[in-house]
Amino acid sequence: MSAPRTLTSLAALALGSAALVGCAGPSPASSGATASAPAAEPAAAPTSVTQPTAKQPAAKHSPTAHPSPAKGGSSQAGIAYCRASQLTVTATPVTRPENHLLITARNKSGKRCNLGIIGLVTFDGMNGKSGKNEKVRAEAPGGLGGGPTILEPGWAGYEGVALDRQDAPGDGTQATALAVETEGGGVIKVPVAVHVHSPAVTPWRDSPADALAD
Repeated sequence: MSAPRTLTSLAALALGSAALVGCAGPSPASSGATASAPAAEPAAAPTSVTQPTAKQPAAKHSPTAHPSPAKGGSSQAGIAYCRASQLTVTATPVTRPENHLLITARNKSGKRCNLGIIGLVTFDGMNGKSGKNEKVRAEAPGGLGGGPTILEPGWAGYEGVALDRQDAPGDGTQATALAVETEGGGVIKVPVAVHVHSPAVTPWRDSPADALAD
């Protein structure tokens, strides 16, 4: 190849390279533009997962205390109250202590029963001043506690009655009868011949000595 042809070919090659460079455009580095990295995706909030728990048993409610049942029904001890037909009731004056009466309620049936806590006593007689017939309720003690008196067949409960309170006003009553009202709703009448002046009765006791000691 001759020298002039060689120079011509080299010149043409140089011109073609320059044209290619011009058409490619500026590179990112030469233009000074900085490619920004894509924004980071926000982290997903953690999801709270509640594991199913075993089903809890229903709460058990404690039984509440109920008032005494209706008269003649079942007692709090789970034993039926004594009916009037099951009892033999007597009223006996005693000398010690003075001016006291001993009430005895005996289970004459063949089935045990609940005499309760106290038998309410009402005297029937004539007022010493007015001469009129009147009823006198023996005062019962307040704040009664303790359990009921359960009578097996043949067993008895006892109450003491203080007949005469010396500092009470009035002249008192000459009683000819008394009535004992049991917690079972029965009323038993007993003849007596005693003078009562603001009387007071004790709860049922297991022995005469305990009843008269109150």
